[in-house]
Amino acid sequence: MNIDINTFALVLGIFYAIQFVIFLIEYYYNKNYNGLGWWLIYAASAFFGFICLISRQIKPIEQLAVFGQNMAFIFSSFFMYIGLMRFLGKRERLSLIAIIFVLFLIPFSYFLFYKDLIQIRTIIIWSTVGLIAVLSAYDLQKYKTKSLEIATNICITVFVAHAFFSLTKVFFLLTGSVINAFDSQVLVNTSTYIELLIVSLFWTYTIILLINHRLTAEMKLAKDHFEIIFNTTPDPTVISGVKDGYISSVNPKFKEVTGYSSEEALGKTVFDLNLWNILQERKAFVSLVQTQGYCFDYEAEFRLKDKSIMMGLISSRIITLNNESHMISVIRDITERKKREEEIVLQNAELQMLNNEKDKFFSIIAHDLKNPFNAFLGLTEVMADEIPNLPLSEVILLAGRMRDSARNLYGLLENLLSWSMIKRGMTSFHPENLALLPEINESIMTFLDPANKKHISLLINVEGDMLVYADKNMVRSMIRNLVSNAIKFTPDGGSVTISAEVHPDNFIQISIKDTGIGISKEMQELLFKIDSSTSRSGTNGELSCGLGLHLCKEFATSHNGKIWVESLNGEGSTFFITLPSATQVEYT
Repeated sequence: MNIDINTFALVLGIFYAIQFVIFLIEYYYNKNYNGLGWWLIYAASAFFGFICLISRQIKPIEQLAVFGQNMAFIFSSFFMYIGLMRFLGKRERLSLIAIIFVLFLIPFSYFLFYKDLIQIRTIIIWSTVGLIAVLSAYDLQKYKTKSLEIATNICITVFVAHAFFSLTKVFFLLTGSVINAFDSQVLVNTSTYIELLIVSLFWTYTIILLINHRLTAEMKLAKDHFEIIFNTTPDPTVISGVKDGYISSVNPKFKEVTGYSSEEALGKTVFDLNLWNILQERKAFVSLVQTQGYCFDYEAEFRLKDKSIMMGLISSRIITLNNESHMISVIRDITERKKREEEIVLQNAELQMLNNEKDKFFSIIAHDLKNPFNAFLGLTEVMADEIPNLPLSEVILLAGRMRDSARNLYGLLENLLSWSMIKRGMTSFHPENLALLPEINESIMTFLDPANKKHISLLINVEGDMLVYADKNMVRSMIRNLVSNAIKFTPDGGSVTISAEVHPDNFIQISIKDTGIGISKEMQELLFKIDSSTSRSGTNGELSCGLGLHLCKEFATSHNGKIWVESLNGEGSTFFITLPSATQVEYT
């Protein structure tokens, strides 16, 4: 069956339309690749050339249709070449293209508009096409890359074959073959349409192949980069299923930190390895990842192979592997950082305590120490100015007041000195076996007179053979301070009882109980806090700064003991101290 030229032209036109649609789809999905836009223009130009081809049968516009058809044909070859160079990341030879185009345009226009010679025009056209094909093949060979080598070699072969056909056609036209019209049923003309159809088909295949090879190469490169990053990340990294926690990959750092090798981890779940110390934390974390698609710096506890606990910040993102949702998770070990943060918190608390103690110290100097000195100076001034005129009874009274004031000042200064030495680490600590009763008797001697003046009974309920293992000076200081406070806050006619009993844990519990005004619940919570003020006057206006209780706490702590109070407002107070019995001779 004979097929005429018009049928070939129609088939070629339909193919150009299909080719345009294919390139349009490729451009839509891969527009980030350089060159695809030029190939789309190539297909549009080729299809435009087909429109011009069938328009040649309209006599009034025949010359314009011929010009448009051949311009589109030549330009489509240029666009194909430019697209290839851009796809390979190279620049096309614009100056050479311009020279080729000028060498084509001038003679072609002359033999179209001035001397209508189709034979010469055909020679000019196919010489130009052959030259562009040679240029394309040469630059492809020059710039081809290893990742695109197969597809590029196929493309080079197509261009070489196209150039060979084009120049062979020129040879036949120069040696006797004649073309009288574009639709002449001669071999040279018929073979042209067949060759164009075959070349266009191969070009389409090759371009798709180039794109696919580029995608494959980029995917491989991305995979290689991912593996490098995954395996060199300085933190444990794991890929696991979102729902089942199935571990599909871990990096070398995972073993270094968790102790689990890849052989031990792969094929197991995070539940099998007990990686999450608190499963509820994983549930909350996975919920966040599923909601947002990612989650960064989620703090959680992780159990390592050696059963130790690691504090970590885990960051994850949802990825898809084999059509299933997975999480790629990076866990940063912050155990040491958390320890440092806790140390900083403790240090800040210690600094705050030191500042509070400093404030307390200056408050005592500025107020509690100043007032007794003012009172003492006032008494001395009265005696200095008025003693010649005062009766003996008044002199005795003033002298007694001066003695009491001096005693209070001495006690306050003694406490300040002891407290200052403790804070500077200068307090000596020499525990020894002590008979408790003699120490108590010695300590309360200075308070017999103040107690008698207020008609307060001092009672001692301590067995004579009771021994403690403690520092003598600290024991006496604690007894003095607590008895002094009890007398201050007990009204006239009350009583203060000192008792002691042995506890089963080899500690002796000393209690100082008074029938005084008591201490409210609110004040009890503040008594042993250095940053709180609990100063108040005694029942007869005696001064108090609260420093003695802080000394008692420091001294009790030095003995691994405790101090506390039990009291009801208006019903008296009982202060308790625990000290090691004489059988306990070691301290930690």
